[in-house]
Amino acid sequence: MKKITLLIAAAVIAGCAISKSKIAYAEGPGPAEIKSVMAKVADWQLANPSQRTTTDWTHGAYLAGLTAWAQMADDAKYLEAVKAFGEKNNWQPGKRVYHADDHAIGQMYLEMYKLYGEPKMIDPIHARFDEILANLSTMTLEKGKQQGKDRWWWCDALFMAPPVWMNMSRLTGEAKYFDFMNKEWWATTDYLYDKKERLYFRDDSYFDKRQKNGAKVFWSRGNGWVLAGLARVLEAMPADHAERPRYERLFKDMAAKLVAIQPEDGMWRPSLLDPASFPVPESSGSGFFCYGLAWGINHGLLEGDKYTAAVMKAWQGLNRNVQTNGKLGFVQPIGGDPQMTKAEDTEIYGVGAFLLAGSEVYKLAVRQGFDAMLVTMTNPITEFRNDETISVEWPKIDKSVKSLTKDDAAVFDFKTNKLLVNQTVDFEKPAALLYQTNLAPGEIKYFWVMKKPAMLEQPAPTRTTFCRFIPERKDDFGWENDKVAFRIYGPALEYETITAGIDAWGKSVPYPVIDKWIKDYNEKKIPYHYDHGEGGDFYKVGPTLGCGAMAPFVDGKVSITPHNFVEHKRLANGPIRSVFEVRYDPWQAGPLTVSEVKRYAIDLGSQMSRVECTYSGDMKEVPVAAGIVLRENSDKTWSDERAIAYWLPTDFITGNMGIGVVFGPQYKPEVLKADSHLLLKLTAKTGEPIAYYTGSCWDKNAGFSTFEKWQEYLKLYRTRLDNPVKVELK
Repeated sequence: MKKITLLIAAAVIAGCAISKSKIAYAEGPGPAEIKSVMAKVADWQLANPSQRTTTDWTHGAYLAGLTAWAQMADDAKYLEAVKAFGEKNNWQPGKRVYHADDHAIGQMYLEMYKLYGEPKMIDPIHARFDEILANLSTMTLEKGKQQGKDRWWWCDALFMAPPVWMNMSRLTGEAKYFDFMNKEWWATTDYLYDKKERLYFRDDSYFDKRQKNGAKVFWSRGNGWVLAGLARVLEAMPADHAERPRYERLFKDMAAKLVAIQPEDGMWRPSLLDPASFPVPESSGSGFFCYGLAWGINHGLLEGDKYTAAVMKAWQGLNRNVQTNGKLGFVQPIGGDPQMTKAEDTEIYGVGAFLLAGSEVYKLAVRQGFDAMLVTMTNPITEFRNDETISVEWPKIDKSVKSLTKDDAAVFDFKTNKLLVNQTVDFEKPAALLYQTNLAPGEIKYFWVMKKPAMLEQPAPTRTTFCRFIPERKDDFGWENDKVAFRIYGPALEYETITAGIDAWGKSVPYPVIDKWIKDYNEKKIPYHYDHGEGGDFYKVGPTLGCGAMAPFVDGKVSITPHNFVEHKRLANGPIRSVFEVRYDPWQAGPLTVSEVKRYAIDLGSQMSRVECTYSGDMKEVPVAAGIVLRENSDKTWSDERAIAYWLPTDFITGNMGIGVVFGPQYKPEVLKADSHLLLKLTAKTGEPIAYYTGSCWDKNAGFSTFEKWQEYLKLYRTRLDNPVKVELK
């Protein structure tokens, strides 16, 4: 056993001082031990499946935990097992339309949809919720009557349904799902929550009941369901949501009460205020409490120095209830009141609680004595954003994580409980730390920026971006990522072609090809203009803008420079982002004498490059245009607000290529056709950079079989520019 310490950052960085305090943990297991016992419990349960209906609430709770474990496990079999449950159920909720127990399975469905994006995973539960909203229950919550069956009349319901409704609101962007959840949550709370005791009655039949010691009857698992439900609702609720403070206050009040009444061995008894009547260390209630409290610490809601000892005692108690074969014992059987239980008693919802607890305790063990900055990311649109690059400025990191260097910086993903590939870019101030993640519609994700924990391996990149000067190929400068490759031309090619245009290469492999193709051509005379299984250079530029370059646009003509670039500088070289600059000597563009510096950047996973152009001269403004050369073999063009596209056959009969240019919302370019180009025209101020995005696709790549699909990509790209990910730092 090792002693674990944690440092918590408790204040939002923007405009605030950082408040942190050292936290000393009680003796507890390390990350490897936590994963080991989680795997053992999950394996036993998979080998001993429940015979209960796989759409019912027991499986809903179990699969919530198994999904959390599957995303952090090193073996894909767990994720495959979770998905298999969904397929077996045909992604349907339980049969009862209104009953929260039959909505609980939706927690897993929505998580799978976030991972795989398959509409079948969300459509049935989505339809069920719409049916409920179209036929709202008129029944009331009233003691002594059975009219509450269509409402959340028992406290367990606050785990079963609200997280599904909350996430449905995020995924669809429709407030009606949150509004329903919010109204019903507080109706149930107003009915069942005892403000003095800061605990929930299981249902109204317990209002007047008392335990042997005269205390009110508050069932451990019932309150565990509530605390876990609160955590899962808050995890999907934006930090600035108007209703969030009410949920946070409730969460903190319950947490304080639970820690105050926690038995010394860490395990809560079935009856919270009369542990002597049922003196057994019950696993399901304790598992949910352990999960909720650890979640609160990790997300900055609970002060670590007050709660971490309670969490670690609870986790160690839960581990004592795990038998050598992985069976989790002391799980109270199905019921609605405190009961005695035995070491041999188990149920899948107890396993779900155990795995949820482990997923959060693991984070605490990883943290140890390190500072960390909590990064919260929110996708503001109802579209998937894959390979989203997040940039965090070093000065902001330094306020939370002292003495961090680019060599020991780590980014820890809360969803997978793993480190992510990161990159420091420091060619200009302030330097920044980059990492990437995928975001589902409306999804909120959490990360720590921290010093790399000694017990975790920094992952090696499996994909990369790349750029370099290629003097052996007539002074080209090439750049690429896992999707596309491009090049521009230097001085050695001027005898043949003078242009600032961009050449686009088709790629069908995720690994770098520039060095390989150039080497194969130079040493083996293998031409890269033909597809030898990896793609090729199928696009002709000539003295044009080619694939989306920018140039002065004077008197209706594109002013191509009289020389190719004369200087180059590589600023960053992957894995997440590659950046370089090239400079062009002054030239005459109509009456204007201009010179230019272009900065190109490409991120992993994108079809597009960012191009930043800065013009110099003795004038204040330069009319410019970014555009695409049009060829006689295609008239397929498309334009939309701040975006243009072209679809044309390749020069070497290898399918079709799409070319596109997109400007961000700060620009209002004019779309026009002129000088054999499709253009986006606007005015640049001299000395000030003007930035836009250009890229390409090949119809042999997945997702780009038609021009319409290329247009869809560009529309989404523009939407992402218009709605950047919201990043909050603590």
